[in-house]
Amino acid sequence: MISHYAALAKRENIPFQANAALPAHISIDQIDMCLVLSNLLENALEASLKAKPFNRRIHAEVYLHHKHLLLIQVENTFEGKIQEKNHIFQSSKRPGNGVGIQSVRHIAEKNGGDSSFTYENGIFTAKIMLRIQKTAVSHP
Repeated sequence: MISHYAALAKRENIPFQANAALPAHISIDQIDMCLVLSNLLENALEASLKAKPFNRRIHAEVYLHHKHLLLIQVENTFEGKIQEKNHIFQSSKRPGNGVGIQSVRHIAEKNGGDSSFTYENGIFTAKIMLRIQKTAVSHP
């Protein structure tokens, strides 16, 4: 997923930096993780494309914290005004509420985690925390 968006960013000359440190196997729903990453990275790419070329950048980090939390952070530049109404981001593509960030919030809550979104000084930051599912351990 990250490689796909890194290639898209490279094609558009957007500096893209990603740090991902995960074990080979992680007990978290892969679909949820892919949905979160794809929503955040697609939003970052679209926002960066609207920024002046010299001001574009995307930075993503994905890592485990204390073996029971998956932390995802995506930062990107943006220009213009971000529309938010009652803590719900408005879509920049069509009238009404945005679906992507609401989906990310729902997935974080469903996984016993949390999400926060901040934007200031031309930087949009998404921080997502997902709880790692506890797996049953059997002993002989």
